[in-house]
Amino acid sequence: MALDSVQYKTVFDLHYEALYGYACSILKAETYVDDIIQNIFVKLWQGREKIRPETVKSYLYTSVRNECLNQLKHKVVQTNHAQSTLMAAGRFDHHHQAEEKELHEKIQYLVNQLPEKCAAVFFLCRQSGFSYKEVAEAMGISVKTVENQMSKALKFLRNGLSEYLVSVLPLFIIQLINL
Repeated sequence: MALDSVQYKTVFDLHYEALYGYACSILKAETYVDDIIQNIFVKLWQGREKIRPETVKSYLYTSVRNECLNQLKHKVVQTNHAQSTLMAAGRFDHHHQAEEKELHEKIQYLVNQLPEKCAAVFFLCRQSGFSYKEVAEAMGISVKTVENQMSKALKFLRNGLSEYLVSVLPLFIIQLINL
């Protein structure tokens, strides 16, 4: 049984504000929240033939979480691009620029090798600055699971970056000085 227009309006009226708050709690800003929520409701309407009324709420919350995580990943891409632009503009000297680029590529490679859930937890904790509790709430998992996923991610990254330890330390010191 598909959603009709009356049911759709009822679902919209019933869930919009809560979904808005949920998205804000994940993104920590309201910048794209309206767009995200509206797009999700458009997708709900477009897929109304396939969605059962009893699964609408879980569909909406899962969609909001996934869209917010995608938005956060997009912000990291933008930040990385901005950093690359600064490096290309000569903010860092050429010697360190090559080392930093190589290290950045290695980190990106390793993060891309993480399992999806582990990568999402790592991204939210380390690159977006969320607490373990906030990540657990946003992803619908326990804090212990977040801790375990972070432990896995960090161990994997440490193992993959062990060869860079000697060359990385000076880069971190330089970056700290430039902050």
